[in-house]
Amino acid sequence: MEEPSVHRDRLSGLPLSLIHHILSFLPMRDVVSTTLLSKGWVDLWTTVPCLNFCEDNRIRRERSWIQNFVNRALILWNGVRILKFKIDVKSSYDSSLVCVSDVNAWTRFAVRNKVEELEIITIGECWAPQCLKSCSSLRKLSLVDCNLQFHGTPSWNRLKSLTIRQLFGSRISGDMMNRILLGSPELEEFEVRLFDSYEILSIRSRSLKKLKMENLLRSNDKGSPLRICCPNLETLEISGMICECMFSDVSSLIEASFSIYLNQFTENVDELLGETLKQVFSTIQHVEKVSLSDVCVQVLVATHKKYLHSALPSVKFLKLNLGHEFGDVIDLLGIFPNLKVLLIKHQDYTRMPPDFNAVNYMESFC
Repeated sequence: MEEPSVHRDRLSGLPLSLIHHILSFLPMRDVVSTTLLSKGWVDLWTTVPCLNFCEDNRIRRERSWIQNFVNRALILWNGVRILKFKIDVKSSYDSSLVCVSDVNAWTRFAVRNKVEELEIITIGECWAPQCLKSCSSLRKLSLVDCNLQFHGTPSWNRLKSLTIRQLFGSRISGDMMNRILLGSPELEEFEVRLFDSYEILSIRSRSLKKLKMENLLRSNDKGSPLRICCPNLETLEISGMICECMFSDVSSLIEASFSIYLNQFTENVDELLGETLKQVFSTIQHVEKVSLSDVCVQVLVATHKKYLHSALPSVKFLKLNLGHEFGDVIDLLGIFPNLKVLLIKHQDYTRMPPDFNAVNYMESFC
């Protein structure tokens, strides 16, 4: 007689590749715990291709606990290759107890095993090991508060996605950023977030399709502009204090989002930001989708008559993020003569006019 289905181990009957895929969504602490499910799963965790050492941030661990756990897990790991490797020392234990040498050793382990997706989250005191420079297997790399400085140019010929976020003290020079782009000929997505003043960036890449630059802060309002030359770029998102932007070639750009602002102590803020937007608009006449922050909208409303010759005739979709009354926004729409869809996102919906109708707004320009 067939054994009742309630007692059958359906999970163990799944293909190993599918089991590995399911376990890839769990942190390693839970993956190791699967040894309790059945005798056949005692060593299964040692072959998983995705290693995620990220603790629940509600659970504070001693350094010795996470240190011993990661080291032992890597010693016992017996897989063929590493597809994904994540180490998050911020959520694992008190940041003051971070052992830099451990993070570097774990990173080297991932590199030796030809990791394809690597994510390192530290506290700004860690430096990426030099072996990362020659990790040609990388397809996706994310560095949060991890100092990055290589001698020479990286060999990231397969890298498709790169995220660099500097939050609390980490540093990456403008020269290093340029060398990274030079050593990543297949890079398609690049996200960079800087916390402190930075060396002026020059983003040049023929492969980039998506670029996100967030919190580009500068200690002063003087200096060279942010230069972007990416002929195959399709999506661009820029936010932060930028004095000047120069787009020498963004001929494939379809969607652009701007949340640009200047230091509140800067004189003639509206005029300076207006000039920046004017310059930007003059080089993206072909863009079809545009998103503007509240500050950008206010500046354009105040100065739009000066910049009507820099209108965006190709824009079909416009998103405005507002934090103020928007009765004057209708004057701004003249910059977008062929607009078809208008989306207004208001921070305080109680202040929206009760009879506001975006369709009626649009019909007046049809």
